[in-house]
Amino acid sequence: MEKLKINAYYLAVLVYLVILVIAGSYFVYNTYRPSENLHQDQQQDLTLQPTPVTPAPAQPASPAVPITGSTQDPVSRCNPQDAEPRVPVPVDTSVPIQDPMPGIRYSLNESESGRTIVLEKGEIVEINLRWAPGVAWSWNIPVSGCGLELVNDGYYDTGTDFWNTSGHYRARYRAVSPGRSFIDGTFGASPSGIANGAPEFNLTVIVK
Repeated sequence: MEKLKINAYYLAVLVYLVILVIAGSYFVYNTYRPSENLHQDQQQDLTLQPTPVTPAPAQPASPAVPITGSTQDPVSRCNPQDAEPRVPVPVDTSVPIQDPMPGIRYSLNESESGRTIVLEKGEIVEINLRWAPGVAWSWNIPVSGCGLELVNDGYYDTGTDFWNTSGHYRARYRAVSPGRSFIDGTFGASPSGIANGAPEFNLTVIVK
């Protein structure tokens, strides 16, 4: 009888322990089990979402680069026919070529060939070149670019000697518009008949 009581006691303890284990497991499962909402949120987070693309702001054109036809590049305002070499026609022959003329900024001679000068609008550059009255040669001086007009030009002879101081060719150019012009003169019987070593005169004129 005593032995039966002891076995019943151990059985009760065993049942009690089993109940505790089951209750503890249930408690732990309910405490740490992820909810349905959390599981759904995790699935939604794992879904790849498209990355919004923000368009880059438009960059304005660089002002350092001159645009053809704009005020940044005065030379570009030349007409195509003005950019080609041409022999301009005098616009004012009222003043004799040997007489002084007002408004002259530069008066250059043959020794100053190759220079670059700058003129303001309305200013005049005068070139004075040798000429031999005793020969049939003359100066051929085409002008290319923009900004200049030929005021007057011509030959005159002071009658002192044959070459150095007797014969003169003079031309006067007035600055009329912003641009760059090239005066490229040669001395000979014709533009195609220039002898080697013949005098030349070159000048670059920038008009502001």
